[in-house]
This record gives sequence, structure tokens and C-alpha cells, in this order.
Amino acid sequence: MFQDLEKNVSKVKQSSLDLSLVTPNQRKNCLSLLSEKLDSNKAKIIEINKEEITQALKSGLDNHVLDRMRLSEGSIDRMIDSLVTVRDMPDTVSEIIETNKRSNGLIVNKVRVPLGVLGVIFESRPNVVIEIASLAIKSGNGLVMRGGKDCIKTNLYLFKLVKQSLSESGIPDDSMYFLDFIDRKAVDVILSMDEYIDLLIPRGSSELVNLVNQNAKMPSITGGVGVCHTYVDRDVDIEQAISIIDNAKTQNPSVCNALDTVIIHKEILNSLLEPLVKNLSDHNVEIKVDEYAYKIIGSNKSVSLAKKEDFGQEFLDLVVSIKTVENLDMAISHITKYGSKHSEAIITKNKDSAKYFIDKVDASAVFHNTSTRFNDGFELGLGAEVAVSTDKLHARGPMGINDLMTYKWVVLGEGQIRT
Repeated sequence: MFQDLEKNVSKVKQSSLDLSLVTPNQRKNCLSLLSEKLDSNKAKIIEINKEEITQALKSGLDNHVLDRMRLSEGSIDRMIDSLVTVRDMPDTVSEIIETNKRSNGLIVNKVRVPLGVLGVIFESRPNVVIEIASLAIKSGNGLVMRGGKDCIKTNLYLFKLVKQSLSESGIPDDSMYFLDFIDRKAVDVILSMDEYIDLLIPRGSSELVNLVNQNAKMPSITGGVGVCHTYVDRDVDIEQAISIIDNAKTQNPSVCNALDTVIIHKEILNSLLEPLVKNLSDHNVEIKVDEYAYKIIGSNKSVSLAKKEDFGQEFLDLVVSIKTVENLDMAISHITKYGSKHSEAIITKNKDSAKYFIDKVDASAVFHNTSTRFNDGFELGLGAEVAVSTDKLHARGPMGINDLMTYKWVVLGEGQIRT
């Protein structure tokens, strides 16, 4: 079984060398074909997905996992929108980033090129198949993917559409491979394939991310784990703050950029806490508050006293913790201690406080008076993302097309020799 795995991944590596000959029009046509196939196969995709959701329910999977697995007409439409956006973005393969002419007549070009072969291991989200395939196609990379067992049929059907689109547009379809078996030992094999895979990207739980970081022989990107905070300063519009917090927590609670902890300046607590708790309670959010806030709001069906482990927790569900602080520096200290360097926000009218927060907080994205939910490739204008990286090298934040590329120096001469 693993011999076949190595054989197929080896084919991806070999085919990826030919992707440099693929034209921008071929890449664009491939993405157009894929968007059309998604649209015309919606019913079949949803049918397969519903079967897997039904099985997952019987298996007792958590709600946040089910939310990630589930596809609908709306979610497929969003996949198509993302595909079209990626398709219409500038094609930067072989783009000359810099050029200069030396005194000896040599022309020195810095040229953007694909990384080679991307390896992506993900868990519950079938939309990842389309999102990452589109970016790999646009950036000229080969791709090896391994998804979670709960969505294997949905994933394979979506990937079949990808392969068809590659073939019909004249792009080598061996340049992409999806593991069609679910043995977890396959992950260990992939992590050892540095001969074939140039960059490994995990998308999923902290356990998966740690497994990759500790065992991958090739370079890897850390991402996907989001312990996200929103700090409400004392100089704030209460109504705006509640609206932002509500969106960050409830719009899609099972994703990595959803809000986990609200940090509130003590001077605004009496004005903010009661309406905020009411809003979150109305949206069925379980609220875990620190002792200071608990004295004000008390216990009810939605509110309980927070435990130590409720801070620094990625809930991935309709659960939020609330921490009170005496000043901005205490808020930043809390984020530094408990955050995952993913998405952090401040809500304040004070521009100096906002700048101080933005400058001092270490995260892939920092937000002022808006929701952490915007830390997303599509929302930030990248078309899609392969992951949200919390690393500082090689990429940070939502990884779009250019983050899946590197560069090489191309030196053009007319017989010059070095003296």
C-alpha cells in the first residue's frame, strides 16, 4: 500500500517539473472548468456529503466537527466565488520581481517561481480540497493531499473534478494526488517524503499541527490553531463593541479565527457586561467569566465562573471566556501569555491606544474596531488561502498565491567571464 503511495507522490514530483511549461491561459481555463463542474455537480456533491454527515452523527462526532464537514448550495457557491476570484488574479508565475543591469553588461533578474510540491494534511473541511487545489493550480505547484476519514467520499469526489479540470485544460493531472486510503500510518510516511514534497502544511487540530512540526523532514508551516482575543478599551462605543464581539463569536464559531476570549477594561465593565452577556446568551453562547465579572453579573443558565483552563483555550464552539483588566498593558500581557499569534483585536475610539496595541501585539493579524473573522484569505483579498500561518518564516497570516512561491536568480549574459 505504501509502495503505491510513494509511487504516486513520486509522479507528482516528476510532473511538477513540467508545470513551468503550462501557460497562464491554461491555468485560467482550468479554474474556469473547475468552477463550472462544481456548479453542475452541486446535487451530487451534497448527496455524498449528506451520507457522510449521517454516518458522522451516528458516530457521535462533536457539533463543531459536523459544522466543518457540512456542505450546502451556499457553501458550494462560496467555493465557486473563491475559484473565480483566484482565476482572475494576476498570474505571477515567472514574474520578474526585480531586474538590474550590471556594469559588465549582465542582466540580473529575480524571478518568481513555484515552491515545487505542496503537501497538505487536513481534517474535517471538504472545501479545503477546492481552496488549496485552486491556489496550487494558480501558483504552478504540484500537490499531495490527505484529508480526514469522515469526509473521504466527499473529498475524493471533489478531487475527481479537480483532476478532470487539469486534464481537460492540458495540465498534467499526475501533478496532483489525493490519498484515497485512511490509514493514519500514511501520515507518518508523508512526513518522511522530503525527497518529493517541498513544503508541508497541516490544517486542523493542535495535535495535528504539533505532529507535523515534530516529525516532518521537510519544511512545514504552523497554522490553524487560533486562540483569539478581542480587547474592549475604556473609550468605546458600546453598541459597536457588542456587534463586533457577536460577529466574531457567533457567525461561525467552529473556525480558527473565531473569538475565544473577550478582555474588558474595568472602567467599562459595568456599562458593557450586562448587554454583552444578554446578546451572547440570546445566541446560545456559554459564557465563562472571571471573578471580577462574576461579582457583577452573577450566575445564570449561560454564565459560569471561569476556570484557569478557560483562558488560552480554542473553543471552536459557542463558548467564550471573559477576562477583566485594569489597563491596556494588562490586556496585552494576557494576550502574550495565552494567545496563539493568530488573530487579535482591539475595540476603542482612542487612536493612540489602538496604535499601541497594534504595535505591541505579536500576531499574524491585528484588528482595530472590527471582527477577528476577517483573518481569512478571501476576505483580505487573496482569493483563497492554503492556511493561516502563525509562523514568521516563510509566510505569515493567510497564505495566498505568492506565499506558495519562491524566487530564483536568472542571469543573462553575452559571453561575460568573471575576472
